[in-house]
Amino acid sequence: MSLKNEPVKWPKGARVAVTINVTHEWWSRQTRRMWGRDPQPRDSVSKTDYMVLTSTEYAFKSGVWRIMDILDRYKVKGTCFISGLAAEKEPVILKELSQRGHEIAAHSYDQSAQLFMMTRDQEREAIQKSVTALEKASGQRPVGWISPGTRPTENTLELLLEEGFVWHGDFFDSDFPYKIPVKDKVLVEVPYKVPGHTDYDIFGIYGAMKTPTDAFQFLKDEFDAVYAESKRHPMRMAYCVHPYVSGTPGRAAALEKFIRYAKRHPKVWFARCIDIANCVLGK
Repeated sequence: MSLKNEPVKWPKGARVAVTINVTHEWWSRQTRRMWGRDPQPRDSVSKTDYMVLTSTEYAFKSGVWRIMDILDRYKVKGTCFISGLAAEKEPVILKELSQRGHEIAAHSYDQSAQLFMMTRDQEREAIQKSVTALEKASGQRPVGWISPGTRPTENTLELLLEEGFVWHGDFFDSDFPYKIPVKDKVLVEVPYKVPGHTDYDIFGIYGAMKTPTDAFQFLKDEFDAVYAESKRHPMRMAYCVHPYVSGTPGRAAALEKFIRYAKRHPKVWFARCIDIANCVLGK
């Protein structure tokens, strides 16, 4: 990593590369906070938190399908960060995402298991299990990765290269993608979150129960700023949607409105993360 990362030139002279990331997850332990509510107490007699469980299930039953249809309407191909457990739970969704031209990227195996709590061998196993599950369900071997909570370890980059990964998205240190030398190899950093937090619908755009109108205005303002700066050099904007959050009708409509707005501007390129990585590698 360098002190200053330089912009990357996009194909056909594009000024802004926009990546729409769809994060599709599953937890073996449904105990996380959602919507600002506290989890069930540890000493609860009933151990199943149905509010959390069914809220997450919404992604599989409705949210992801609505988002896919919007991306299809505007001929946008996104990158889908998917945990291995989600792939095993609903392989039909993985197959459909791949057939529609979206990139399948790995999001570890179990969102309940943070990498920083693992030994090197345990982390390697989590990476391998996620690759196996995603490839089996989609027919597409993932070459991109983000860690649970976007929190890698000192071992993550080396382990990813061992498994043939091309890019990684956990770091927050640049507006632009860049190469990371790892021993005698190179991994491309394609930041999952770019400054501004436009990519994080749970605690960013939709935190404190903001409305879809608020969300669109947030996205528009960020895009306008990025587009204005792109007069000087190419820029990138990333937005990540979680289908159990942004897959509701009103919130999905905000995403559609943003895509329609961005597409009205000349020299805007909607790209998958692998397309961004290939630009960095000169492919």
